[in-house]
Amino acid sequence: MPNRKMIALRTLELSYHPLLEQVIKDDYYPLTKQTQLSCLSDQEISRLLEQITLPVICHPTLPSQYYLLAPATDFLFLKQCSHAMTQQVQLNIYPLDEAEAIIETLSFIHPCLQHGLLITSLQNISKRYQLAKQHQLSPPTKKKMAVIADTSPTAIRH
Repeated sequence: MPNRKMIALRTLELSYHPLLEQVIKDDYYPLTKQTQLSCLSDQEISRLLEQITLPVICHPTLPSQYYLLAPATDFLFLKQCSHAMTQQVQLNIYPLDEAEAIIETLSFIHPCLQHGLLITSLQNISKRYQLAKQHQLSPPTKKKMAVIADTSPTAIRH
C-alpha cells in the first residue's frame, strides 16, 4: 500500500524513473498549444490538479526528489500553466521494490483499459452538453471545449 502525501508543485522535484523513461521514449503526444492552456481558468486548473495522484518512488540517493512511475501527460500539460505552481498535487509513494510492477501496470494495463473508454469521449461530451442545456445548467461552450481538446467545435457532436 502506498503512502499518500500532498506536496506543493513549486517544491516538487520530479523526473521519470529510468526504466519508465526507456519504455515511453517513443511515445507520441501532440504539442500543446498556448490557446489550449489560456482558455483554462485558475479555478479549472485547481480542480483538475486536485484529481491527479502521481505514482512515485523516492529517489534512492536524493531524498527530496521523486521518480515518476507512470506517464503523466495530463499533469505535465497542466503544470505549464502559471497558476499551477501555486497548487499542490497528491503523491502515492511506493516502496522501491515495487517500481517495476507499478510501471508495468500503469504503462500497459491502464492504457489498455482506457482505450475503449476514450474512443467515444467527444460523443459523450456532446451528450452531456445537450443534457446540461436541457436542465438549464451552464456547461463550457463547445468552442472552449474544442480548443482544450485541440479539435473543432463540430467534432463535439453525437
